[in-house]
Amino acid sequence: MTMMDSVKAQLDKYEFIIRAQMTEIDKLRIENKRLVDWIMGDADALTCLQSVYNNSASSEGNRIKAATGALPFERPKLSVQVSVRGPAVLGERLDQANGMKSVNPPLIEHEPA
Repeated sequence: MTMMDSVKAQLDKYEFIIRAQMTEIDKLRIENKRLVDWIMGDADALTCLQSVYNNSASSEGNRIKAATGALPFERPKLSVQVSVRGPAVLGERLDQANGMKSVNPPLIEHEPA
């Protein structure tokens, strides 16, 4: 092996190491951005779930789970509000029902054998 071959082999080795380091640095930059977004409030659990179910590279099962988890926060459940006009008949009935619920159970005494 000549000196030129040795130098070329050494340079190839350094180039490989530099490329591996650049790849790792890119991964760390992405992770750093994700964490900064989370700290600043730009990313939360809902945005994470949305990114999963919007990502076509995610498996279908993961997309369904993420969509299921995000659904209650994106579409509120329907609720019903009742308003009674006139005398408070409902309130009076509830007051009467409260009286029915207070039942004093019989006391059972037990003497050990």
